[in-house]
Amino acid sequence: MAQKILTVSIAAYNVSKYLDEALEPFIRSKYKSDLEILIINDGSKDNTAEIALNYQNKYPDTFKLISKENGGWGSTLNSGIKEGTGKYFKQLDGDDYFSHENLDNFIEFLKFTDADLVHSPFITFTDKNGAILRILSSGRDIPWRETILLSEIPTFCPAMHTVTVKLELLKENNIQITEKCFYTDVEFVLKVIGFCKTFSYYELPIYYYRLARNGQSMSIEGVRKNWRDHLKMLFTLLEYEKTNIHSKNTKLIFEERLHHVCEWQYLFFFALEKKKENKLALIEFDKKLKEEYPIYYSSITNNAVKFLRKIGFIGSDFIGKLQTYRDKKKKLNIFEGA
Repeated sequence: MAQKILTVSIAAYNVSKYLDEALEPFIRSKYKSDLEILIINDGSKDNTAEIALNYQNKYPDTFKLISKENGGWGSTLNSGIKEGTGKYFKQLDGDDYFSHENLDNFIEFLKFTDADLVHSPFITFTDKNGAILRILSSGRDIPWRETILLSEIPTFCPAMHTVTVKLELLKENNIQITEKCFYTDVEFVLKVIGFCKTFSYYELPIYYYRLARNGQSMSIEGVRKNWRDHLKMLFTLLEYEKTNIHSKNTKLIFEERLHHVCEWQYLFFFALEKKKENKLALIEFDKKLKEEYPIYYSSITNNAVKFLRKIGFIGSDFIGKLQTYRDKKKKLNIFEGA
């Protein structure tokens, strides 16, 4: 049997409302036989698995249901990497979907490229009515459809939704993502970048990313519930960089991306409710960053952070109130684009 061109690992946890929309583009593709769609049911309590099984029964050469105990987003990625067999690997959340218009052309592109990593734009849309919000891409200055050395793109670090990577590269380097933890898309992208040597840019958007769905990790409610996971992810990557990253170019990429993650961690703290333990956690984070990762401590550009450092974070409660007021005024995710 010929190798599949693209393995898509779908993180599916309680997404029965959205799963048909996520799977439909693959059914409509004229290259169904080149697709391996792994629906990773992460211990769903709704009928996600039942819907996925129907697709597997109808299109057994394309869809495969993998059911497992709940282990979080990272665990679905680990399962997809382990079970996948395709030439390329791409992740999809079960409440998002791929472009109907561009998918077939993208598969044709993957058939003929041999780049380690393929980057493509992605589109954000609102959960309320499906309205398109933005098209996001960091590939404006990258030659279209040419394979170049990644080292020729200083500090380039794509977003998770833009990444398609050789599956063989993931398997050979035993890429594993932290389980039972939110925000690990950053971990996946940085670990992938550490092993990729060649790069190609596909100019049309493939991934459609849903914003403002209740319970999303980047919603204000999600941040307040899961901020410790963001902190865990950040320190995991800071240690990973210190231990594993030696290439000058790759180190620059890590530093650029982790600088922003550090900035966001402060914003996460500002978004928390006014509690003594939250303020103490902020102070402890700032102290640890200063003592153990001084490069990142000194790279912070947020003026509120700089001011609060000078006064011992006495005013952090006030910053939090301002953040809360802003959140109430804004309907969509405040952390869009993180």
